[in-house]
Amino acid sequence: MSLPALTFRAAAAFLLWHALAPGSHVFAQAPAPGTSIFGTRKFTEYIPGSLPLVIAAPHGGRLKPEDIPDRTQGVTAMDMNTQELARTLAEVIQAETGHRPHLVLCLLHRSKLDANRDLPEAAEGHEVAAQAWHEHHGFIEQACATAVQCSGFAFFIDLHGHSHPDARVELGYLHGAESLALDDALLDQPEYVQASSLRWIVEQRGIRHSQLLRGPHSLGALLEQEGFPATPSPAKPVPNLPFFRGGYTVAHHCRAEKNITGLQIEANRPQLRDTPENRLRFATALHRSLEQFFQVNLGRKLSPGTPAAPSSAPQSAGNAAPSQRSETAPAGE
Repeated sequence: MSLPALTFRAAAAFLLWHALAPGSHVFAQAPAPGTSIFGTRKFTEYIPGSLPLVIAAPHGGRLKPEDIPDRTQGVTAMDMNTQELARTLAEVIQAETGHRPHLVLCLLHRSKLDANRDLPEAAEGHEVAAQAWHEHHGFIEQACATAVQCSGFAFFIDLHGHSHPDARVELGYLHGAESLALDDALLDQPEYVQASSLRWIVEQRGIRHSQLLRGPHSLGALLEQEGFPATPSPAKPVPNLPFFRGGYTVAHHCRAEKNITGLQIEANRPQLRDTPENRLRFATALHRSLEQFFQVNLGRKLSPGTPAAPSSAPQSAGNAAPSQRSETAPAGE
């Protein structure tokens, strides 16, 4: 993404850790974690953190400025309470670890901008909406780059909400239900590893791809241990349809060659995001699950400290050679 695409405020945010450029704001040092940085007209928000965890919520915005026309194509309904869930998750992690994840929020309603689509569909040609799209993805890039610089990698979560009949947490690794119906041996082949948002972990840690997707130490397994049904997981390795496999944002930002991994999380609304109490309960469970996932699959704790013990997860048999993969994927909610 080029800096001219950013607004003055967002450009200043993007340049926080770089030398001064003509016309940018002067920052003696990077803003403290927890300090909000806003894009144009406060349509986007970036709250820097100090952990290698980056959380984005593209569909939880509520702002409906009259000068931005309503989108005429695609889904225009918001993912209810996902902005609030993302904020709660960040607060829970800070309370438990003393450190914050990076948090990026699109504050525009989805009827005005869909930040989880490529630009033509996302903004439908409207200049102000397109500006917010650039800022949203620019903030994600900055957050991930900062995490990589500080920790060697970034783990990115794009947080969404679904209303499918099967009330499970859907975990999107850029594989659809048809691919997840394959046996483990096929999912461990380079073709599927290279298309996965978890490719960096497979290549760097040597863990079998199928085990990361639905093994006993997968995020789905860990969430189920916390009492939240999820798919893919050992209990539900192949999701029912419809299923959101992960959309534009995960495909665009989870790049192994940039040391970025992660997934799209689709939270069903009942008992997860419908009330403040349920959002807190799910955020607490998700944090505990991420702590376990980091220790077993990434070889370190989520919060700074002594690295965790070497992974006990099943190892790969040399199944993943680095290569470029397509950024295209059916969009999630």
